[in-house]
Amino acid sequence: MDLSQGLLLKNLILHGHRKDYRVKFRPGINIIYGDADTGKSSILRLVYYLLGGKQIKIDEEISSSVKYAVLEITVNGKPYCISRDIFNPARDIDVYSCKYSEISNSFPEKYKSSITKGDDQNKSLSEFILEALELPAVRLKQAPTKDSSETARLSFLDLFKFIYLDQDDVGSAHMLNIGNHVLETKNREVFKYIFNVLDTGISEIEVDIASKTQEKTQLSNQYSAISNFLAQTEFKSTEDLDEEISNIDNIKIEVNSRLSDLNKRMTSDNELYEGLKDALNTINLNIAQQEEAKSKSLRSIERFSRLLNDYQNDIDRIESSLSAKEFIGGDIQEKTSCPICETIIEIGDISDKFDIPSDTRLKSELTSIKRRSKDLKQLISDNRSDLNSANSLLAELYLEKNKAREIMDEELSNSISPYLAERDAIVKELAQLDERREKAVHSLRVRNKQAAFADQIGRLEGTIEKLKIKLDELKKDAPSLDNVLKDLGADINKFIQQVKIKNHYGVGIDEKTFFPKVRNIEYRKINSGGLRTIVSIGYLASILLQKLRKDTNIPGLLMIDTVGKFLGKTPEYSDDSQIDSEIDVDGVADPEKYRNLFNALVAVAEEFDDKGKLCQIILVDNDMPRDVAYENKGFEIAHYRSNGINGLPIGLIDDWDSAPKK
Repeated sequence: MDLSQGLLLKNLILHGHRKDYRVKFRPGINIIYGDADTGKSSILRLVYYLLGGKQIKIDEEISSSVKYAVLEITVNGKPYCISRDIFNPARDIDVYSCKYSEISNSFPEKYKSSITKGDDQNKSLSEFILEALELPAVRLKQAPTKDSSETARLSFLDLFKFIYLDQDDVGSAHMLNIGNHVLETKNREVFKYIFNVLDTGISEIEVDIASKTQEKTQLSNQYSAISNFLAQTEFKSTEDLDEEISNIDNIKIEVNSRLSDLNKRMTSDNELYEGLKDALNTINLNIAQQEEAKSKSLRSIERFSRLLNDYQNDIDRIESSLSAKEFIGGDIQEKTSCPICETIIEIGDISDKFDIPSDTRLKSELTSIKRRSKDLKQLISDNRSDLNSANSLLAELYLEKNKAREIMDEELSNSISPYLAERDAIVKELAQLDERREKAVHSLRVRNKQAAFADQIGRLEGTIEKLKIKLDELKKDAPSLDNVLKDLGADINKFIQQVKIKNHYGVGIDEKTFFPKVRNIEYRKINSGGLRTIVSIGYLASILLQKLRKDTNIPGLLMIDTVGKFLGKTPEYSDDSQIDSEIDVDGVADPEKYRNLFNALVAVAEEFDDKGKLCQIILVDNDMPRDVAYENKGFEIAHYRSNGINGLPIGLIDDWDSAPKK
């Protein structure tokens, strides 16, 4: 297959917080299908956005997981990477003239987005893509029938309407801005541009040739000045810089190997140090045990001392009771006068008024408490002995610990210091190599920037040459709009014939609106949503096919979201049938129509392949019938299941289920 002409998507890369997410595309048919809400449509929306779309609808799993997006493409065989902020559409877009794997060695070109638009000093991304595709830059009249009509520069997004059917446009009665008179008029002018039948085609190409020739001259002067400066400063060539970076990388491998060997030797040569370290760990463990024993003895002494003090208080009270009993309980015949009334009182009568316990019970309790006090004193004495023993052992252990540390420090100084000096030297060498490599990479970026100037000049030369050839052809024999509509009508008739609709007749292109018609009914007046789905897809597929018939101004790319919209995928007798067979006058409920539609699109890709031309068709749908999925298994590039069954990814963001949620 000749991939030298046209636009080819290679990789969509979403640079994320946790990891990068990739979708790899290939020439020919690319099928993406699976459960709803798994990111299928987001893939096409991101491609559209990265190719210049004004804005993008971002789902939560993408907004919380992704920093920015990159689209790796080739245009006429040359690699490019388009990097864009997905949260700020107005920010400038970076375009690297290299593969994704080589981005770090290149400086990007800055292009204006479709929001801010370009000017004479700052090109837009649209201008870059059109220029890279070597398509003529023209201005379209807003009102083609008026000579005084204002004009607007054609953008790549104008062409994209004939490349991309999103899920709202497939089978829609408002496809291609139907109902909006201004945009319908503009789209007809874009249609003419695609087929080189613009009324002002010759004059616009002449203006474009002059503009690009002037731009090429300016770039050539800049390139010459840069090349002379680099030559005078003896700036290294790209080959020398590549070799230098490669040599530095090889040296780094060798130095890192030396560092690894040094670390191993440091480990093997320090067995004594490791033994001392184990001994110190044992000492620390013993210290911890003795400190715990010491704390336990102190707690016991404190507790027993409080209890002994309580016992002593009890002993003092009992002994006081015994003394009082002896005094109060005796026969005393003394008399005395009352301090209040001066009546004579017999003191001996007082003992009769008190309950004096017996001596035996008090003395027994006193003996018991004294015995327990004696036991407590012994326990306190034993704990004091344990405490003294722990203190003595701790003193010895701390002494051993200090000695072990001194020996370890001495051993470390004697055995490790030389290694550390060598290691510092190696680390310093690595840092110097990194600095050298960074400078070489920067110089390589400068050389690559110079090469990008040369590529841009070459691209302009090629575009100018093609425009001159096209201009000569137009002057000799400009394409007829009637012939264009006739040829396009033949292709869409063949496409719809392959789908096998009921009552297949009157298929062609309306001469006024340029929209397709079936049964002589123009597209917007077709009532069946399923039939509109078939016709809308067939229309864009037929425009793509015209690249094989004539020179058209459109890349070989087609993207369709929800191929089976309004179409039946299951038999009419099935409970899952999508369309009521009673109102299915076009037979679109027949699952064969869905299968035939896929086969017709595959046939388009195969025709390009047979003629060695570039074609890329990306199809998105929900779960397909098993037989259709099986027949097209070789075209599948992504299949998502929200429950992860059969090991399939849960979506474009395939780790969303395990990511932390706010």
